[in-house]
Amino acid sequence: MVDIIITGDAGKLHAVYHKSDAPAAPLAVVLSGNPHQKYHMNDRVSYAMFRAFMDIGFSVIRFNYRGVNDSEGSIGTTADNMLDIATVIDWIQNKNEDSDRIWLAGHGLGAWYVLQAMMRRPEVSGFALVSPDPSTTDFTFLSPRPNRGLLLQGTAESDDAHAFGTHLTQILKKQAQIDLETIRVKNADANYSQPADLRQMYNDLKAYVGRENEDTKLL
Repeated sequence: MVDIIITGDAGKLHAVYHKSDAPAAPLAVVLSGNPHQKYHMNDRVSYAMFRAFMDIGFSVIRFNYRGVNDSEGSIGTTADNMLDIATVIDWIQNKNEDSDRIWLAGHGLGAWYVLQAMMRRPEVSGFALVSPDPSTTDFTFLSPRPNRGLLLQGTAESDDAHAFGTHLTQILKKQAQIDLETIRVKNADANYSQPADLRQMYNDLKAYVGRENEDTKLL
């Protein structure tokens, strides 16, 4: 993996990129949580998501939104961050023109960004939502977009977070025709604070993406 700089709407975006040795390997973009809560591309959960895709042969990128650590500009709005996400998706696709599959994965607020990006990018073939932020309740942007995805939550997350996960599963199926598989990591909180919990989240994500990606190849 290498550190790279991508030219964004507000200046340079700092990213880390791994290119697979496999020709036409599938792609993945990892989205970190709310920068106002000190999440960034090198936090434990973002790195674990990145490694899950990397270790099953994807070309994968993670990055800091504008105003976060070495990315230029000021911390932006949702609209600003969505522009940065679009820039990074375009970058990895342009660098891998032979690949026909791309996945998105996000943690916390990044999970909500995953859904927004998927609605705007019909080429997205799969996604993972890791402990989505239960305070983010605006899903008016959802439209029919048949797809399959994964919801990962810890059993030690709040009752509100678990209720939100159930609500999210229902609303995605109803409004977007998306089947969402749920995996609960025993004893884990929303940040997978214990090493064993983080390892289990990594293993569950890797297993799901590997299985679904193989299924896609057969269609």
